[in-house]
Amino acid sequence: MIHIRVDDEELNSKRRFACGIGPDLPEGDVYYFESESLSRLSDCPGCNPGGPRQLGTPLSQLSGRPGHPGYEEFKRIAASYGYD
Repeated sequence: MIHIRVDDEELNSKRRFACGIGPDLPEGDVYYFESESLSRLSDCPGCNPGGPRQLGTPLSQLSGRPGHPGYEEFKRIAASYGYD
């Protein structure tokens, strides 16, 4: 599980997490500081109640065929890369 660390302590014994689990994490769990961009990947329900933020658009939601669902999103992404 990924947690969000919400302190600026130098000592790990004083660290705090958004979910209140700390200072020791269960084996295999990791954390990112709330200021780090990777903190958006947090899957701890207490640290990130909304769940991890999805990156990008799934291919199943895109279509290169005019008139089909997902075509407008396909065009938007293509335009962001400089294609017309």
